[in-house]
Amino acid sequence: MSPRELLSQVPSAQRLHRLGVLAGALGSIALVAWTLSLARSISGLFEHRSPTPALLGLAGFLALRVGFRFASARLLATSSSRLRVGVRSALTAFWGAKQTSSTSASTGVDSTLLGPGVDSLDDYITNYLPARSLATVIPLVVFLTIGVLDPWTLLILLFAGPMLILLLAVIGSRTRTLADQRFRELGWLRSFYLDMVRGIPTLKVFGRATESVVTIEEISDRFGRTTMSVLRTAFQTSLVIEWAATAATALVAVQVSFRMIDGTISFATALAVLMLTPEFFAPLRNLAVDYHAGQAGNAVLAQLPDFAELISRPSSDPQRRLTRPSRPPTLRFEEVSFAYPGADHLTLDHVSFSVTAGETVVLLGPSGVGKTTVLDLLHGRIQPSAGKITIDNTPLTDLDPEVWLRDITSVPQNPFMFSSSIQENVALSNRDISAEQLRAALNLALASEFVAELPLGIDSPIGEEGTTLSGGQRQRLAIARALLRDAPLVLLDEFTAHLDPETELELISSLHPFLQDRTVVIVAHREATLTLADRVFRLENGRIEAVPR
Repeated sequence: MSPRELLSQVPSAQRLHRLGVLAGALGSIALVAWTLSLARSISGLFEHRSPTPALLGLAGFLALRVGFRFASARLLATSSSRLRVGVRSALTAFWGAKQTSSTSASTGVDSTLLGPGVDSLDDYITNYLPARSLATVIPLVVFLTIGVLDPWTLLILLFAGPMLILLLAVIGSRTRTLADQRFRELGWLRSFYLDMVRGIPTLKVFGRATESVVTIEEISDRFGRTTMSVLRTAFQTSLVIEWAATAATALVAVQVSFRMIDGTISFATALAVLMLTPEFFAPLRNLAVDYHAGQAGNAVLAQLPDFAELISRPSSDPQRRLTRPSRPPTLRFEEVSFAYPGADHLTLDHVSFSVTAGETVVLLGPSGVGKTTVLDLLHGRIQPSAGKITIDNTPLTDLDPEVWLRDITSVPQNPFMFSSSIQENVALSNRDISAEQLRAALNLALASEFVAELPLGIDSPIGEEGTTLSGGQRQRLAIARALLRDAPLVLLDEFTAHLDPETELELISSLHPFLQDRTVVIVAHREATLTLADRVFRLENGRIEAVPR
């Protein structure tokens, strides 16, 4: 994959990157203009001219330089952040598709690519690619400027410039080889460590644990030597470029000095040429400094799969409110049986029932009779031992699991909360929501009041597994998260279990409009939930029967 193909995967990141490079180029051009103004102001002092115009030019060009550099850094950092998020999302989707198609993958190599590999793209995007672009543009600008001032100096630049580029290419090819080798070794090393950890019980049984420690030490030492080889080559690249640029600048200084003594070049022109010459080599020196990051990034690009169609792009209008889906599904269980591995009885025994499109069905029954199993079967987490489940007359097994799951929103009995803020936990189901949508979901779930009372409001951290919240508060945040999914099929598993009766009734009343025109399956114990039901079924002893109302 080429850098252009990489950036094209996330259009917003590509646009920001182009603007960042443009701002960087304008900043470098402002520096060239500042250098000319500085040379003019210094020569003006010797020639007893007024320094005011030159000083104003210095101040103006310096302000432009600082402004463009700041804008470039911000744009490139934002571009890198968006691109890495997009690449990680695409890699996750790509590997999920591979697992669905039963394609094997190396966990160590994949985790290396997803973690340090994608992280290395930060320096690649923010430093190397802009440095490469500026090394093409800025030397040309300086070359033309010096050509106007003193054509004789161009002869030195015409010789030194290509020589530096040749040196950079020769040494850089070695860096690329070492970077590729290091990346492959890092992936293999992760896989090796993972296998060792998984196999510790077996190693101890066969008395090979001590021997394995020695092997780990040897492999780690070899990886350390490879890393140092990459860094050593990178330092050599910078050193050689610095020496060559310094020598070329010194040669320009010598010839300009002799010509100024002979009177063939003025002091002002000689000073301007001498001060501009380092700026001719500066982009090449910067490129040499960032060349290691460039080769590390190229090594990652070589490992990235072709996932152009998997990069997620927002397709919904972020300003739209919670809307009703256009086509809720019809569900049908036909003689479905299921038994958990090792169980001596069927959890579901030839269960048959249907839920028509837009209908709300409540499943009743004591704990452990298989109500949650019905929801797991609908999710596709488990497969029936016998019988079949159809969605709009299509067998569930024939549907793309990823596409099917996008049509489901659910609330488990014990929802999991991540150690992050309330906003991040609720928005987990839909990253493209607006602040208005988030507030609407929290209002429907009766969570707005207690969220507002927290020290940081919606940005408050909730601790690992939501330990700073009560069970009822976690439940309402999980309901808000499910509402933002805005899917045509809603699966609720004891979604009011941790609420007091008064809050439960209020929540049921609040959710009733949202559940209209959706297909809803609710697992419940409490009678209050029955007010939502169009039909009620009781599941007991592996069998299901309708409950008269």
